[in-house]
Amino acid sequence: MRAGNGAGGSRLVVGMKRRELLGLGGAVLMASCGSGSKPKKVEPGELLAVSVGDGMTVVESGTGRRVVTPAATLATADGRRLVSAVAEPGASRVVTRDARTGDVVAQTTVRGAGRLAAVTPDAGLVALVDGDPAGRLETTIVVAGPAGERHRLKLPGFVQPEAFSSTGTSLFVLDMLPPEHPDSYRVRVLDLAAGQLTALNLPNAEAGVKVLVPEGAEEQMRGEGRQAVFDARRQRLFTLYSHQPDHVHVRDLLHPETGARDGRPDVHAFVHTLSVADGWAVCVDLPSSFGTGPVEGLTIAQRGEEVWVADAGKGVLAVISADVLAVTQELRFTAVAGRARLAVSSSAAYLAAGRQVQVFDTGSKSPRATWALPGDTRGVAVSDTGLYVGQAEAVHRLHPETGAPVATVTVPGLTAVEHVLG
Repeated sequence: MRAGNGAGGSRLVVGMKRRELLGLGGAVLMASCGSGSKPKKVEPGELLAVSVGDGMTVVESGTGRRVVTPAATLATADGRRLVSAVAEPGASRVVTRDARTGDVVAQTTVRGAGRLAAVTPDAGLVALVDGDPAGRLETTIVVAGPAGERHRLKLPGFVQPEAFSSTGTSLFVLDMLPPEHPDSYRVRVLDLAAGQLTALNLPNAEAGVKVLVPEGAEEQMRGEGRQAVFDARRQRLFTLYSHQPDHVHVRDLLHPETGARDGRPDVHAFVHTLSVADGWAVCVDLPSSFGTGPVEGLTIAQRGEEVWVADAGKGVLAVISADVLAVTQELRFTAVAGRARLAVSSSAAYLAAGRQVQVFDTGSKSPRATWALPGDTRGVAVSDTGLYVGQAEAVHRLHPETGAPVATVTVPGLTAVEHVLG
């Protein structure tokens, strides 16, 4: 599945820097030692997926040691596999690594300078796309597995792979319109064997019955600033978009008398829910205040039955039922400027933005605390035992209940803490 917005080209890091001599990052434990006490042994700790200047890598939370060489990378939905495409003369070498060890578990080479676009949950298939990323009249999509190239499809227009179907026999793609200078898009299905694009299925059809969206009723959307989370149990991809007020829903076109936005044409952000098993999509409109501030303040996370969405710059947070696909609650908090990230545990939701972490109780859906930080946040991740917040060149571990600092590890070039490897 997608992770973030894809990745750019990788850069070689040449030369032995001082931090490399120290083991690619050192641990700075926030504890004092009494006179004559023995140095405290540093444990590896949990594994964190983080982004640095050269792409994604995995570091030990206790030492900062890099387990995986940074590269322009896609992660599988569970984070256990990392896939990168290494440019070679006239080809791309696709390398799959075990995120926990950095070991190469598969690699293959395909023709052309393809960019990674999508990966199946088990990393058994990857999709690469060739063509101008800003606008194109023709797109080449290559699907490869461990044994090599499976499909090479040349399609008219600007088509961007989004996710594989649960069977791996098709790709859900964004069909950008108009292709040379796109300002809108629709989600379509690419049958890999036939090489043909079709519409999605209608949601809420009878069990086992799949009916295509009627011609002319496909969604036309405009959007920017997106993050995505994948629900493995429900086989659904939740993608957060901000968009213009003229977004059109399938439901509007099929049932104009009922409307899809409850008489609110000023909706500016929504969560696009894609069923990769059944091939349908539904947009969950967010309250009107969402998406009216800087795009960097928008963020999404999921745990269990709930999808949490925040707009830090507007001070609003919405909780979506992952089953009902509707906003069930809306919270208000003090707005804060800056890039925002959400992480949700069984008891709390942590919104990191600006120089603070705001904590919300997942049971009562109420603000619990605000913790100040020494610098602007660069991502947040939570596990059953630890809370990790990114800062410039470092990751801080905080106590998840009190916010008290526990330890800090140096991570040179850190741009974002992504997630804890389960």
